[in-house]
Amino acid sequence: MRVLLFRTYFGLIPKSIKLFNDFSTVLIMDSTYKTNTYKMPFFEIVGVTSTDMTYSVAFAFLIAEKEDNFVWVLHLLLQLLSSKKDMPNVVVTDRDTVLMNALATIPPKTTALLCYFHVCRDDKVKCITGCRVKPKDVKLDEKEKVVKEEKPSDIVNNIMKS
Repeated sequence: MRVLLFRTYFGLIPKSIKLFNDFSTVLIMDSTYKTNTYKMPFFEIVGVTSTDMTYSVAFAFLIAEKEDNFVWVLHLLLQLLSSKKDMPNVVVTDRDTVLMNALATIPPKTTALLCYFHVCRDDKVKCITGCRVKPKDVKLDEKEKVVKEEKPSDIVNNIMKS
């Protein structure tokens, strides 16, 4: 029986190369951490067309979430471009500092932006940990009542809705 072991794997769909060469302006990069069968970080790169449609550019299974692994994937990605003047202008990502450091090295004119979803989620978590509401004794109509404690998540949800 032959067992194939790999440390890092880079894959793509052939049609993605043409789309990537036509629409390389905006890329979205994100990793899922050890949620697959291989227990390896899965790094996905998604492009956005001029009609706001998304397409999968490439993906990689990484042995570790280290800067040199991300740099390796980014080098391979840029080799797919037929023209070096069509470098990505914007890369949207979460707050993965290792990925952000790798993006700072390649390509030189790319702007890294934080994903709106992740920024809102992080702000929501900070609000929840900062909100502490305790029950209070309140007099209403000459009767003492205890006002029930409101969950911090309910408070934050009300704030976020407004």
